[in-house]
Amino acid sequence: MQIAGLDLGSIVLIVLGLGALCLVGVVLFFGFQIIGSVLGSIVGLFQLLEGVITGGPVAWCGCLVVIFACIACVGGVWAYTACQANPAAMNFCMLFPR
Repeated sequence: MQIAGLDLGSIVLIVLGLGALCLVGVVLFFGFQIIGSVLGSIVGLFQLLEGVITGGPVAWCGCLVVIFACIACVGGVWAYTACQANPAAMNFCMLFPR
C-alpha cells in the first residue's frame, strides 16, 4: 500500500522517528531544567560565600558570633555529658553540681 509515493514501512518509520523525537525532547526539557536548578543552587552558594568574604568584618561578624556560640553550646553539652559519665575525668567537672 502506498500513500503519496510512500509505502507502509516508510510511514511507520516516520511515525516512530517523530515519536522518538518527542520523547527525547521531553527528556531533554526536564533534564535541562534539573541541571539548571542544580547549577543555580551551587552558584548561589558560591555567591553567598563570596558575599561573606568580600563584605568585610561588619557584614559577617554576626554570623561568626552565632557559629562560635553554637560551637560553645555543643562543647558545653559534650563536656557535661562526659562529666556525668566519669566525674573524676577532669577538674572541669567540679564546675557542674551533681
